[in-house]
Amino acid sequence: MRAEIEDFLVHEAELLDTGRYGEWLDLLHEDFLYRVPVPLAREDPTQRPYDDVLEYANESKSFLEMRFRRIASDFAWAERPAAMVRHFVSNFRVEPEEGDVEAYRVRTNVLVVRARLPDAPVIATAGRHDRIVRQDGVLLLASRVVHLDAEVPTESQLGVIF
Repeated sequence: MRAEIEDFLVHEAELLDTGRYGEWLDLLHEDFLYRVPVPLAREDPTQRPYDDVLEYANESKSFLEMRFRRIASDFAWAERPAAMVRHFVSNFRVEPEEGDVEAYRVRTNVLVVRARLPDAPVIATAGRHDRIVRQDGVLLLASRVVHLDAEVPTESQLGVIF
Protein backbone atom coordinates (compact mmCIF):
# COMPACT_ATOMS: atom_id res chain seq x y z
CA MET A 1 0.00 0.00 0.00
CA ARG A 2 2.84 2.36 0.85
CA ALA A 3 4.27 2.08 -2.68
CA GLU A 4 0.87 2.78 -4.25
CA ILE A 5 0.41 5.89 -2.10
CA GLU A 6 3.97 7.03 -2.83
CA ASP A 7 3.31 6.66 -6.58
CA PHE A 8 0.04 8.59 -6.17
CA LEU A 9 1.79 11.51 -4.42
CA VAL A 10 4.68 11.60 -6.90
CA HIS A 11 2.15 11.70 -9.75
CA GLU A 12 0.27 14.49 -7.93
CA ALA A 13 3.52 16.50 -7.65
CA GLU A 14 4.15 16.04 -11.39
CA LEU A 15 0.70 17.42 -12.20
CA LEU A 16 1.34 20.50 -10.06
CA ASP A 17 4.83 20.97 -11.53
CA THR A 18 3.52 20.87 -15.09
CA GLY A 19 0.50 23.10 -14.47
CA ARG A 20 -2.01 20.36 -15.20
CA TYR A 21 -4.42 21.68 -12.59
CA GLY A 22 -7.56 20.11 -14.05
CA GLU A 23 -5.99 16.66 -13.77
CA TRP A 24 -4.75 17.53 -10.26
CA LEU A 25 -8.27 18.52 -9.21
CA ASP A 26 -9.48 15.09 -10.40
CA LEU A 27 -7.27 13.53 -7.68
CA LEU A 28 -9.20 15.39 -4.96
CA HIS A 29 -12.15 14.04 -3.00
CA GLU A 30 -15.31 16.18 -3.31
CA ASP A 31 -14.96 17.21 0.36
CA PHE A 32 -11.24 18.04 0.01
CA LEU A 33 -9.85 20.72 2.32
CA TYR A 34 -6.41 22.36 2.01
CA ARG A 35 -5.14 24.08 5.15
CA VAL A 36 -1.96 25.99 6.00
CA PRO A 37 -1.89 26.97 9.71
CA VAL A 38 0.15 30.01 10.74
CA PRO A 39 3.54 29.03 12.22
CA LEU A 40 4.28 30.39 15.70
CA ALA A 41 7.66 31.29 17.13
CA ARG A 42 7.53 30.03 20.70
CA GLU A 43 10.22 30.06 23.33
CA ASP A 44 8.81 26.93 24.97
CA PRO A 45 9.59 23.96 22.67
CA THR A 46 6.83 21.89 24.29
CA GLN A 47 4.12 24.20 22.88
CA ARG A 48 2.58 23.60 19.47
CA PRO A 49 4.53 25.37 16.71
CA TYR A 50 1.36 26.14 14.66
CA ASP A 51 -1.75 28.13 15.48
CA ASP A 52 -4.95 26.15 16.12
CA VAL A 53 -7.18 28.87 14.63
CA LEU A 54 -5.28 31.23 12.30
CA GLU A 55 -4.50 29.92 8.82
CA TYR A 56 -2.83 31.27 5.72
CA ALA A 57 -5.07 29.01 3.64
CA ASN A 58 -8.32 27.16 4.21
CA GLU A 59 -9.45 26.19 0.74
CA SER A 60 -12.01 23.70 -0.54
CA LYS A 61 -11.92 21.86 -3.85
CA SER A 62 -14.46 24.29 -5.32
CA PHE A 63 -12.35 27.28 -4.23
CA LEU A 64 -9.25 25.75 -5.84
CA GLU A 65 -11.22 25.10 -9.06
CA MET A 66 -12.13 28.80 -9.14
CA ARG A 67 -8.51 29.79 -8.44
CA PHE A 68 -7.20 27.67 -11.31
CA ARG A 69 -9.90 28.93 -13.72
CA ARG A 70 -8.73 32.48 -12.98
CA ILE A 71 -5.08 31.51 -13.59
CA ALA A 72 -6.08 30.06 -16.98
CA SER A 73 -7.97 33.23 -17.93
CA ASP A 74 -6.58 36.26 -19.76
CA PHE A 75 -6.96 38.32 -16.58
CA ALA A 76 -4.28 36.62 -14.47
CA TRP A 77 -1.55 39.10 -15.43
CA ALA A 78 0.47 38.34 -12.31
CA GLU A 79 0.78 34.75 -13.56
CA ARG A 80 2.23 35.77 -16.95
CA PRO A 81 4.74 34.41 -17.61
CA ALA A 82 4.00 31.44 -15.39
CA ALA A 83 6.49 30.55 -12.69
CA MET A 84 8.43 27.31 -12.91
CA VAL A 85 7.65 25.10 -9.93
CA ARG A 86 9.23 21.84 -8.81
CA HIS A 87 8.04 19.65 -5.91
CA PHE A 88 10.35 17.19 -4.15
CA VAL A 89 8.36 14.82 -1.93
CA SER A 90 10.12 12.54 0.57
CA ASN A 91 9.99 10.76 3.93
CA PHE A 92 6.72 8.94 3.27
CA ARG A 93 4.99 7.64 6.41
CA VAL A 94 1.70 5.77 5.89
CA GLU A 95 -0.72 4.66 8.61
CA PRO A 96 -4.04 2.94 7.84
CA GLU A 97 -7.12 4.31 9.60
CA GLU A 98 -9.62 2.12 11.39
CA GLY A 99 -13.19 2.21 10.08
CA ASP A 100 -15.55 1.33 7.26
CA VAL A 101 -13.80 3.50 4.66
CA GLU A 102 -10.38 2.52 3.33
CA ALA A 103 -8.38 5.56 4.43
CA TYR A 104 -4.77 6.38 5.25
CA ARG A 105 -2.97 9.08 7.20
CA VAL A 106 0.10 10.03 5.21
CA ARG A 107 2.91 12.31 6.37
CA THR A 108 5.55 13.58 3.97
CA ASN A 109 8.20 16.25 3.76
CA VAL A 110 8.14 18.51 0.74
CA LEU A 111 10.60 20.95 -0.79
CA VAL A 112 9.15 23.34 -3.37
CA VAL A 113 11.24 25.53 -5.66
CA ARG A 114 9.49 28.38 -7.48
CA ALA A 115 11.42 30.32 -10.13
CA ARG A 116 10.20 33.29 -12.10
CA LEU A 117 12.48 35.74 -13.84
CA PRO A 118 13.80 38.27 -13.00
CA ASP A 119 13.61 37.18 -9.35
CA ALA A 120 15.86 34.57 -7.77
CA PRO A 121 14.29 31.15 -7.15
CA VAL A 122 12.38 30.79 -3.88
CA ILE A 123 12.82 27.59 -1.88
CA ALA A 124 10.25 26.49 0.67
CA THR A 125 10.05 23.39 2.85
CA ALA A 126 7.14 21.99 4.79
CA GLY A 127 5.70 18.92 6.43
CA ARG A 128 2.43 17.64 5.01
CA HIS A 129 -0.30 15.68 6.73
CA ASP A 130 -2.61 14.12 4.15
CA ARG A 131 -5.66 11.94 4.38
CA ILE A 132 -6.03 9.65 1.38
CA VAL A 133 -9.13 7.53 0.79
CA ARG A 134 -10.01 4.84 -1.71
CA GLN A 135 -13.32 5.52 -3.40
CA ASP A 136 -14.65 3.18 -6.10
CA GLY A 137 -11.19 1.61 -6.32
CA VAL A 138 -9.41 4.94 -6.89
CA LEU A 139 -7.15 6.81 -4.45
CA LEU A 140 -8.26 10.38 -3.72
CA LEU A 141 -6.73 13.11 -1.61
CA ALA A 142 -9.34 13.93 1.06
CA SER A 143 -7.43 16.59 3.01
CA ARG A 144 -4.03 18.22 3.33
CA VAL A 145 -2.53 20.23 6.18
CA VAL A 146 0.75 21.97 5.36
CA HIS A 147 3.13 22.91 8.17
CA LEU A 148 5.48 25.50 6.69
CA ASP A 149 9.06 25.64 7.92
CA ALA A 150 9.09 29.45 7.87
CA GLU A 151 7.82 31.75 10.60
CA VAL A 152 7.15 34.51 8.07
CA PRO A 153 6.56 32.94 4.65
CA THR A 154 6.90 35.03 1.50
CA GLU A 155 4.15 35.65 -1.02
CA SER A 156 5.93 33.25 -3.39
CA GLN A 157 5.90 30.53 -0.74
CA LEU A 158 2.18 31.00 -0.10
CA GLY A 159 1.33 31.20 -3.81
CA VAL A 160 2.07 27.55 -4.53
CA ILE A 161 0.14 24.44 -3.61
CA PHE A 162 2.33 22.27 -1.40
